[in-house]
Amino acid sequence: MSGSEPHAAPPSRLRLQFVAVAALGVLGLTALWRPLGTEWLLAAAPPGAYLTAYAWTNLAANRPPGGGDPRPRIGPANAVTLFRGWLAVALAGAAVAPPPAPWVPVALFAGAVGLDAADGAVARRTGETVLGARLDGATDALAVLVGAAVAVAAGALPAWYLLAGGVWYAYAGSLWRRRRNGAPVYELPPSRVRRFVGVAQFAVVALALLPGVGGADGRPAWLAAFAAVAVAALLASFARDWAAATGRLGRDDPPIAAGRGEK
Repeated sequence: MSGSEPHAAPPSRLRLQFVAVAALGVLGLTALWRPLGTEWLLAAAPPGAYLTAYAWTNLAANRPPGGGDPRPRIGPANAVTLFRGWLAVALAGAAVAPPPAPWVPVALFAGAVGLDAADGAVARRTGETVLGARLDGATDALAVLVGAAVAVAAGALPAWYLLAGGVWYAYAGSLWRRRRNGAPVYELPPSRVRRFVGVAQFAVVALALLPGVGGADGRPAWLAAFAAVAVAALLASFARDWAAATGRLGRDDPPIAAGRGEK
């Protein structure tokens, strides 16, 4: 699902920097072993491995959107995105083990999604990259999927809300397969609602992770209703974008290079 460029090799310095950043993330999780426990860290390992593999296979895309050679450094914007990705990874443990304090899950989720604005601002100052756009989308999807899983496990959200976290992977996987098969992929058209729909998912999960929501007293009816509206809007948004990216809405423009049709 990465959409990575098979003919471009990332610079050795970039790969070494990424290994160092990934090692810092692993050390950070290891340092949490005592307060969080073994079960928590074991649950965080799979999403951590996914995030690391996704970033590694996309390092060749660390270049400007208009093309050019890969940049030899991770850059501050990508570092911020990876950091918020590791916050989402750390949150995964709350799905299987009780947190050391009730506010820990919502704090981790708030950090993972709240820094979304920060990495975007840094990228605009220091230069945007294709890698940054991919990592941003992947991190948002991971945060929603992990946060939804934690909320479902706590009884604050119904199980069907996991669709909100899984739809990005279905979308990205579909476009990745089209590229592998040589089918065209097109640039997404501008959308005023796309960002709003994404923020709605952040709001649903954040509310569901608040201490005292769900559990023995059951999930609030208003939250389930909000989640239903939000996930319906998200599915509709992805359906429209998939139709546009695959040319089913009718396109006069030429297909774009691999990877830039991802959400």
